[in-house]
Amino acid sequence: MPTKNSPQPRRLLRDEVYDTILGAILDGTLEPGEVLHDEELMTWLGSSRTPIREALNRLAEEDVVELVPHRHTRVAPINVAAINESLFVIGVIHEHLARTTTADLTDEHVADLRRELAHVEDAVDAADAAALGRSIRNYFLVVVRAATNSVLRAKAETLSLQLVRFLLPNENVVTPQRALEFIRGITAAAEARDGERAGDLIHDLHAATRSNFLEFHREPDPTD
Repeated sequence: MPTKNSPQPRRLLRDEVYDTILGAILDGTLEPGEVLHDEELMTWLGSSRTPIREALNRLAEEDVVELVPHRHTRVAPINVAAINESLFVIGVIHEHLARTTTADLTDEHVADLRRELAHVEDAVDAADAAALGRSIRNYFLVVVRAATNSVLRAKAETLSLQLVRFLLPNENVVTPQRALEFIRGITAAAEARDGERAGDLIHDLHAATRSNFLEFHREPDPTD
């Protein structure tokens, strides 16, 4: 049994490698479609091949990296249809979790939401699209991780990576200022433990995404 003064367990190297590669993908250092060579990654990260391959396999499971055996490993290209689909689903999950978990949020959860809201405000003020995508993802992960449904938690964490990738080009989404207004409202609803209000706001926040999704997948009208 660890004691109060026991040293904290060290993070696994593969997790550190995963975080570094993912961060480089999300901030655009590693661009969509860029081929990832093991030797170059080993030099850059100062790591052996095994942790790198483990991290890349995990990123492939999350659809952020594309692995084609005996051909290439690359940053997954931006697939508009797939990302819109992911955004549609993550919106439904976020809304459901807000309605079912907000009433039971702890003071610590609410403090975490306030902290992440401040990061969203900083990103909007700085007009930093990369930071905005990360901060919005982190904001909603507070709600996700407060949920008791482990399946929804896992799915939401994975799909939320697509949220960040979609926000970076800043196309076809609500403006950063409008998104900030919604998130401020969601935070106020969380402070009041008002799940219905939080769910309604998240529903409206994702309205543009759902519209884009349905329009993109709309069957062509043969009379057009």
